[in-house]
This record gives sequence, structure tokens and C-alpha cells, in this order.
Amino acid sequence: MLDPLTGPIETQLSILDYLRQRGWKPARNYGDEVAGLCPLHRETTPSFYVNRRKQVFYCHGCGRGGGLARLRRWMEGSAPPTRPDPSGLMEATYRFYEQQLPLSADALVYLRQRGIDSPAVIKSLRIGYAPPACLRGYLWQYGFSSAQLRAAGILNRRGCDYFFRCLTFPLEEANSLYGRSIDQGWWKHRFLPRSKGGLYGWKQAREFPSVIVVEGMFDLAALWQAGFPQTVAALGAHLNPVQFAQLSGCSTRRVYVCFDADRNSSGLYAARGLSAELQLAGVETLRVELPIGSDPASLFAGGVSARDFQWCLERARP
Repeated sequence: MLDPLTGPIETQLSILDYLRQRGWKPARNYGDEVAGLCPLHRETTPSFYVNRRKQVFYCHGCGRGGGLARLRRWMEGSAPPTRPDPSGLMEATYRFYEQQLPLSADALVYLRQRGIDSPAVIKSLRIGYAPPACLRGYLWQYGFSSAQLRAAGILNRRGCDYFFRCLTFPLEEANSLYGRSIDQGWWKHRFLPRSKGGLYGWKQAREFPSVIVVEGMFDLAALWQAGFPQTVAALGAHLNPVQFAQLSGCSTRRVYVCFDADRNSSGLYAARGLSAELQLAGVETLRVELPIGSDPASLFAGGVSARDFQWCLERARP
């Protein structure tokens, strides 16, 4: 029997039993979880956790986790752990956050609430999660200093993870990162202090005769999941020069502008402005009207079907 996250499920031996056979002793007991020194790397403060009920482990120091099969491979030396390329700080960060997503119940619940549940889409977008107080220790192993992490923007001035409690989306072409907080509050969107680059998903979408432009990554994920791979995300309601050039570079391509139907009409005004600019550039542009207070992601999360959205596209007007 296989577990999609941790590998083969061992039914005869628990993780704690296996560790105790090798002399490991827990330092703290939290009920379902126990903590102790990590058996996979040297440390002086317990950061290795074992969940008795779920039969999984995770080390907040070295970032390794999984089930018993994975732990045995690492401890018995049959397969060395995969390590990110130490020359790429952002790539190492992307990979770390990707590893954390399956380990966070809160992040997975938030994704499902937003209607995103396709493993293929999650993998394609490399969606991750930024847990508290883990990234710095993980990246230190590969020679990155705190000064480098602050310079990159992934640590704030106090040395804390800038994307703390965020779902993360790598913006690989821009060597950047977008985060969406899973907590309530006004600071929902987080970007690194650099250009957001071109339209997300452009390489794929430019092969289609029409393109759907949305504001956010959840909108894009929902539409990809529903079967609209020609969708791109502007990461906001206003395009930068690179993004505008991408859309206006082909006069035979039809562009659907599908921005959020904000109650204050900000998305409506932004869509009208972009549509007018693209039409002046000779591009056929249509605006997709959504119900007030909605965006593409919330529509699909609320039960709208791909056929329903196709109907919205067919009703789009200049």
C-alpha cells in the first residue's frame, strides 16, 4: 500500500519504535506529537517532531520529513536525501516551501476553500507554504547567510520569514515569489521588492488563438483546473510594460480581460482601461463580466462549472 506523500505505509512498526530501536529518545511530549534531537543531522536544540497518530515525522532544522519508509532510507543510507542546488537561493526557497505544503493542514484546508484541489495544478504551479521559523535554518545548511536572505527579501529586518503563514507561488522567470496569507487581515498579498516580471503562464498561453487575463494566481489556478490553460495572471489589475507588450505583440490574438468584479468597481475600471489600450494597439479585446463581488476563483469555489464560465466568455463584450 502506498501513501502519496510519504511512500510505502509500514503497518508492523511505528516511527517511534523504529527510532527507539536505534537509541533515539524524545525530549518533549505534546500528546500526539513528541520532539527530540534530529537523528539526521547534528543539532543541540530539539527540532525533530514525530506525530504518533499520523505516523509522520518532520525536522524544522533540516527540513526533511515523511513517513517511516523515507526515514529508514535516510538513516540506513540506501538513498541520500535530495538537496537543492546551493547556488540558487530562490530555487532552494521554492523547494522548501513546496515540501511544507503537504505537512500543513491549515494550508491544505485554505486551498480547498479556494477551490484548488487538483494535484496536477498544484504541482505545475509549484504551490508551497511558509511555516513559522523554519526557512532560515534550512537555508543555512546550504551556505546562505542571514544577510543574503535579507537582501533577497525573504527575511524581514527582524530576521523573520517574510512569507510567514502564506501560500507561496514561485515567479521563476522573475526570480521572485508571490505569497497569499491564509490568515484574516488586511495584509493578504506579499511580493518581493522587485519586478513581478511578465504575465504568469505566458509561455503556455501564447500558443492559443485567445488569451484570458486574470488578476491573481488563485484565479489562474481555478481556470487551469477547469480546463482553460490559455489563462495568464497579471498579478494585479494594472499591467507593466512587459506584460502589455506580450498581449499587444500579436494582432490576430483575441484577449479576454476577466478582472475581479469588486464592489468598489476598481476591477471594472481597470478592465475598461486595459481594453481601450489594447484596442488602440490593434488587438481584439473583450471584457468578461462577472457577478458583483466575485472573481474567477470564487465562482469556481462556489460551484460554477466550466460550461458556465464558457458562457461568460461568449457573452463578453468590447
